Amino acid sequence: MTTTHATPLSAEDLEVVHLIHSALRRDTERLADFAQKWRTADPGTHDALLLGWHGFSTELHTHHSVEDVYVWPFMRPRLAHDAGAMEVLDAMEAEHSVIDPALAEIEAVLDDRETATERLGGLLDGLVMSLGAHLAHEERDAFPLIEQSITKEEWHDISMRAFAQLDKREVSEMLPYLFEGAPKDRVAVVLKSLPVPVRVLNRFWWTPRYARERRWA
Repeated sequence: MTTTHATPLSAEDLEVVHLIHSALRRDTERLADFAQKWRTADPGTHDALLLGWHGFSTELHTHHSVEDVYVWPFMRPRLAHDAGAMEVLDAMEAEHSVIDPALAEIEAVLDDRETATERLGGLLDGLVMSLGAHLAHEERDAFPLIEQSITKEEWHDISMRAFAQLDKREVSEMLPYLFEGAPKDRVAVVLKSLPVPVRVLNRFWWTPRYARERRWA
């Protein structure tokens, strides 16, 4: 429930979340043959695979942390009267509690080059399945609740507080990750919400550096 004088959320306000989901889906496709490449890779390809994986796992963990710390707790008091809404929020947190340990288990496996390809492949397949179902669930059931319970002004405040908790390195890696392969008009929507110095750094330093680094292939 929102106050009468507040501005409702628009599709543009949630664009950054849509970009995050799109970037995560982009990389789950790259995980399809990760296990085979990782096991037989030359050192350069091995390092590129790990760089790609670490970018994906870091941004997924950050996304979940922001939701668990800033978004779901803010929504709960507003939706406490709605049992169905509370079930959705409970499910979001429960799904995070499955996915995040799966990331940690895969990280441990990647530290051991002797791990069987089959085990790594099974863990990656399980992660891709769980994450795909979670993203679809969130978009279908949690996004409408976000629009219902958070105003435009409150969403901006939540976003800025979460953004402020990231250090410069995290921001410098996150933005190029989100923008890779994304339509320019969608990128522009997110960029215009950021401070001018951040936009300049992203355009002239962070994105070119990201483009020079070899990932996945």
